[in-house]
Amino acid sequence: MSADGLVEAYLKELATAAAVLPAGRRTELIGDMTTHIAEARAEGATSEDDVRGVLQRLGDPQDIVAAATEGLVQVEVPPRFRLREFAAVALLLVGPFFLVIGWLAGVWLLWTSDRWTRVEKLLATMGWPIGYVVAMICDYTLGLPLGLTLVIASVATVVPLIPLLKNGRPGRSATRTRSSAPNPQPTANRL
Repeated sequence: MSADGLVEAYLKELATAAAVLPAGRRTELIGDMTTHIAEARAEGATSEDDVRGVLQRLGDPQDIVAAATEGLVQVEVPPRFRLREFAAVALLLVGPFFLVIGWLAGVWLLWTSDRWTRVEKLLATMGWPIGYVVAMICDYTLGLPLGLTLVIASVATVVPLIPLLKNGRPGRSATRTRSSAPNPQPTANRL
């Protein structure tokens, strides 16, 4: 692995370990470590072995994060169903009535959200097209009455949205912590 690759892997591991920290503290910690590495490299640590030595002196990312959390009281903040998620579900449901532009906006909000899995996003995206196909099959192929066709098509459209409502609140990547103490100064500065 090259020197740049070692630094990139180290910082990626640090960012993963620091995910438990409040956002501001996490950014500060990663910035401090990046600065220390850059300073060491500017002072002549350019070879792979030199960079490996610098990273070893800094310490294991898990230990750095553990030191950064000393004195912090971690409080779980329950994730909320944000306005963005409400808008995504609402636009997916009624968007096609607004010249499809609303549905496209709902699809964009859906796919740019961090609250749902790809499978849930794919099913919700296909809700209206599936409902339309079901309506066509019920009407033309099966010859069902219009009222029954609309009910079946509506169910086929709404069912893929149910997991969005169910799973939008917990937010798989929305677990956050808040510090009840001020952010302490970095304790892992060991260069």
